[in-house]
Amino acid sequence: MSWMSQFYATYEKAMEYGSDIGAAMTPIAHMNVNAQLEVTLNLQGVFLGARSIPREDAVTLIPVTEASASRSSGIAPHALCDNLSYVAGDFEVYSRERGKKNGPRARFDKYMDGLKKWAESDRPHPKVCAVYTYLSGETLMCDLIKSGLVELDEDGMLSGKKIEGQSYEKAMVRFRIAGSEPGRDGTWADPSLIEAYTRYYLEHQQGEETLCYFTGKKQVATKNHPKGIVAASYGAKLVSANDERGFTYRGRFQNAEQACALSYEASQKIHGALTWLAKNQGVFIGTRVKRTFICWNPNGKKVPDIFKEFGLESEEPDVQEPAYYKRKLIRIFQGYREQFDREDTVVIIGLDAATTGRLSITYYNEMPAFDFLDRTIDWGNTCRWFYLKFNEKKKPFYQVETPLFRRIVEYAFGREREKFVEVDDRVLKEQVQRLLKCMLEGQPFPTDIMQALVIRASTPLAYSNGNREKVLSTACAVISKYYSDRKWKGDWEDMKLDLENRDRSYLFGRLLAIYEKVERATYEDETRDPNAIRLQSAYVNHPMQTWKILNDLLTPYFQKLKPGSREHYRRLISEITEQILEEDERKLNQRLKETYLLGYYLQRAELYKKKTSQKEETGNE
Repeated sequence: MSWMSQFYATYEKAMEYGSDIGAAMTPIAHMNVNAQLEVTLNLQGVFLGARSIPREDAVTLIPVTEASASRSSGIAPHALCDNLSYVAGDFEVYSRERGKKNGPRARFDKYMDGLKKWAESDRPHPKVCAVYTYLSGETLMCDLIKSGLVELDEDGMLSGKKIEGQSYEKAMVRFRIAGSEPGRDGTWADPSLIEAYTRYYLEHQQGEETLCYFTGKKQVATKNHPKGIVAASYGAKLVSANDERGFTYRGRFQNAEQACALSYEASQKIHGALTWLAKNQGVFIGTRVKRTFICWNPNGKKVPDIFKEFGLESEEPDVQEPAYYKRKLIRIFQGYREQFDREDTVVIIGLDAATTGRLSITYYNEMPAFDFLDRTIDWGNTCRWFYLKFNEKKKPFYQVETPLFRRIVEYAFGREREKFVEVDDRVLKEQVQRLLKCMLEGQPFPTDIMQALVIRASTPLAYSNGNREKVLSTACAVISKYYSDRKWKGDWEDMKLDLENRDRSYLFGRLLAIYEKVERATYEDETRDPNAIRLQSAYVNHPMQTWKILNDLLTPYFQKLKPGSREHYRRLISEITEQILEEDERKLNQRLKETYLLGYYLQRAELYKKKTSQKEETGNE
């Protein structure tokens, strides 16, 4: 029950410090609903007015019972605010459900019975008494009709119209008591009323006391645990044991209580913290079939969002060096480190709905806060590359970045559609979780994801120009990470062209960049792709064979270059060719390794770099 302990501790700490987080968490025996009607009374229970509630102001905290919080059928009234068919004693007068066994009258009678017990208990509240006094008169529907909020048809029955998109029967009513402290006149905004109901409900809760498996105390257990934890899977419950027909626990336990007995109070605190964290700090991976990840510190200390760009903002090209990126990365995370103590932890959890009614934990990890920061920094410092950016004047520049988890997966397994790279949600959330686990647990980067990215980067014609560059940069970042994890030394550490590198694939990659640059140097305004790009896929699989083809195709382009440029490129090609031919002839035409992309990218960047002493020229310039 480690995850339960962390959510319980989060709730307790938030309430202890009285922070904004504590105020925002759902109190015990309460839930948030969308209200459509607001009725204003005075402290004597006299009707003053009513209004419909716009959707932006509809979220309302209401007191509930264990049964009403998860009601789906039958009669289970909330404690104070409820649907119009529950709170209006004269609803049946205008309803065609008149006389039905579980109709409006039965709902109202049961609602008023519960409200009366609270109003006459040893923990009453003036606002509750005002609401009880007014509703006892059974004039709510009449008052709403006079106010123009409810309309009748020609037969004097409720029309088919709605209030803020909700039918009259299911319209949620909340109460405001005039004359109360400003800002707290609404029953949903009065801390004293909220606390009064929580204590009242826990003291008068019905049920047999049993041993709570979480607290180890004798308390009233609950079977109806809260739903609506994750907005993307609203009806799914994380804790549930009502599948008696499926014999979930047959052969091990006799009933659900033996499998897991959780007290109502513990369940409310655990789910209250979880629901708040999912809403305010949850990251949703996927478009339709979503998985939620939450990363937090139980003491409420700020934790970096590892699903974003690590807080690194765009910079101008004068500060694009990897060393600068590393220093800035450390400096930003140092701010987080200073707030943590040695015993602080960071918890990461992944939640997904296997069915519409069941929520599962797909990933869970709790680790020392300092270890979390160290591993995050290490990931950012080893998985990074140059990315093409544009400033406000649309001027391009390159900046070192760490690609997002979702971008790595999209570029590795996705397809471009209308200039957007998309991937199936089921693939996306599973692979993002693999990368998250890889980072947090210090595991080597997955080989299959790296290879998938290399394949995508080797087929540039499948992408538009903008996505082509992003895929290439992401592939280089991942290759750098892959080799760094395996402690293989190389040029990827400082991201500079290594003229001493004799790796066959690296050399072939450099050669491909030169062939591309020679052809592009002869273009004026053409946007067509050079032969090096068109044949890149074949070049990777049969480098020696494709090299000869490219060499022949390059002849007319060499003729268009000025003598100085022509000699410069021929000398580069000759130097690299001599180094390639030192390899065993039988290996020359074998498929290139992923390091060819590093050689290609870095050589291309070197060729396009602005020279201060000498500028390349072409016959068309």
